[in-house]
Amino acid sequence: MLAAFEQEAKQVNKPRLMITAAVAAGVSTIEAGYQIAELGKYLDYIHVMTYDFYSSSDGRTGENSPLFGGSNSYLSVDYAMNYWKSNGAPAEKLLVGFPTYGHNFNLQNPSNTAVGAPTTGAGPAGPYTKQAGLLAYYEICTFLDSGATQAWDAPQDVPYAYKGSEWVGYDNIKSFNIKADWLKKNNFGGAMVWTIDLDDFTGTFCKQGKYPLITTLKNSLGLQNSSE
Repeated sequence: MLAAFEQEAKQVNKPRLMITAAVAAGVSTIEAGYQIAELGKYLDYIHVMTYDFYSSSDGRTGENSPLFGGSNSYLSVDYAMNYWKSNGAPAEKLLVGFPTYGHNFNLQNPSNTAVGAPTTGAGPAGPYTKQAGLLAYYEICTFLDSGATQAWDAPQDVPYAYKGSEWVGYDNIKSFNIKADWLKKNNFGGAMVWTIDLDDFTGTFCKQGKYPLITTLKNSLGLQNSSE
């Protein structure tokens, strides 16, 4: 494919089309499915899907995209990105995945709201995304405004919130800034977002302007246009 793209670029006298891939962040999947050093040679960018580390099938609460690991260090952005890098993927080709959604859970015991607390399954579906166990950032803002208790998961550098038997682990402006600073410090190639339409695209739910998470990320990486 690379050779074909290079040949086409010469024929049309335009820059070569890029070759990229979205790849897993879970170590067992990485080991079973990728020849990292070979991918590092041929791909222009490697988008690491550093989210969905915990979900309702785990039977306990967990963060969607923790920067650092808690009890399981390998289930984190830091571990996954450095695993790809240490096994042959050039840091400048590695893009960190930033989620604009969270995973919610139904607590087994509403009085146990800790990270890792037992759950009975997925939390209720959001009014717009309509998928049990997942909430868009703008739906999370509504949950927070409804009187949910907000907490900061210091070991993993991401927030979570709970109300009654519902618990959600997610990302916010603070965690996006922390992750972006970490990304730059570790000289990774950049970031990718999943997904544009799960951010607060109207700016009416979170009262933080339009696309607050993506705008935060662009500003942190020095990519914001002066006209925006």
